[in-house]
Amino acid sequence: MSRSPLFTPPKWFEDVTFHRHTDRAIGWLELFYDLVYVATLIQIGNFLSDNVSLVGFGQFMVILTVVWWAWTGETFYQNRFVVDDLAHRFLVFTQIFAVATIGLSVSGAFGDLYVQFTLAYVVTRLMLVFMFWRGSKAHEGSSKLMRYYVAGFSLGILIWLGSLLLPAGFHWVGWLIGIGFELVVPQLPAIRNERRNWGVDNHHITERFGIFTIIVLGESFVKILDDSQGAMLNFDGLLFSTFGLTVVYCLWWLYFSDTAGKLIDFGNEFRSNGWVYGHLPLAAGLVAFGVAAKKLFGEMVEHPTDPVTAKYRLLYTVAIVLYLAALALIDMGVDDELTPQVQRNEALVHLLGAIIVTIIGLTVTGATPTMFVAMIAVVMVVQVIYSIYQSSKEDNTHHEG
Repeated sequence: MSRSPLFTPPKWFEDVTFHRHTDRAIGWLELFYDLVYVATLIQIGNFLSDNVSLVGFGQFMVILTVVWWAWTGETFYQNRFVVDDLAHRFLVFTQIFAVATIGLSVSGAFGDLYVQFTLAYVVTRLMLVFMFWRGSKAHEGSSKLMRYYVAGFSLGILIWLGSLLLPAGFHWVGWLIGIGFELVVPQLPAIRNERRNWGVDNHHITERFGIFTIIVLGESFVKILDDSQGAMLNFDGLLFSTFGLTVVYCLWWLYFSDTAGKLIDFGNEFRSNGWVYGHLPLAAGLVAFGVAAKKLFGEMVEHPTDPVTAKYRLLYTVAIVLYLAALALIDMGVDDELTPQVQRNEALVHLLGAIIVTIIGLTVTGATPTMFVAMIAVVMVVQVIYSIYQSSKEDNTHHEG
């Protein structure tokens, strides 16, 4: 009996075939790759939890940007090519090990583990460079674009290695230069021109970013449940949890019921870049939200009638504001030809919500944790109600059309 092609072992270098694809399904290797980011994001959240300060938040943003960019680079590569030979698996497995090492290094990234953190990121990017190099050799149509990426990201790697030559305590300056350069590489004129001729699978990329977002949102539950293990819920706890979960449900609703799955407007480069890069502050807001929610729950358990601590109130505020502002940017990047005004209206509502949350966070200094979260919940619920209203209008427009 012949074996099913499903179980055919992957081939080695000489038999590898790269091919462009459309409407492809997400592969098991991609989902396996995501798992290491679950663990790493938890460590990044722990870092912020231990460093709730202005400096700590800045360091948190640097680390999260590095990890988010590592995931984004691999995701866009997998979006353009379907390849599953042994060499590719070796590169991906090496990347997974490197990302895991980044996770192990997070707590000391700005201290005695900065060399380990730096080298782990360098290995992650080096594996991606090898992937692009292989793509340039195997697929003539996209070889020019792949070579540009090889050159640009290789220079980024050199900048990261150069950061090790800086005095102790200033290595992060090299990181900022390196990650800033890498973020700009896809926007260089020569690469932009090539990208227009060699686009991405729109359906696949929206699904992949949706999966990453649900992973980050799920990290909020991990934070709260891990810190609250064994707690007995009384009336105050139930009330706080009701409002807190309402906020979580709204975070899910506003992205996954309203934005996720809608195609990106790649015909407008400014809007499509806003969609992609908007997922960075979105992820930052969600991770920070999980930390802030955990802190507020702890304060509620210990001192339910006392005003919420200022730094935790501000962290919760910044988290929600980041999320809403990022969601507005993402909404503007959605390709919505039938009802172009819908996403614009949604974006304006999210920005208005961000302003109101900012005002609440800065002025309501005497509120208990439960009162504070309840006020934020009201702002979020109103946006969900508006989203439902807009969806009903959109449905009516489609039926009339």
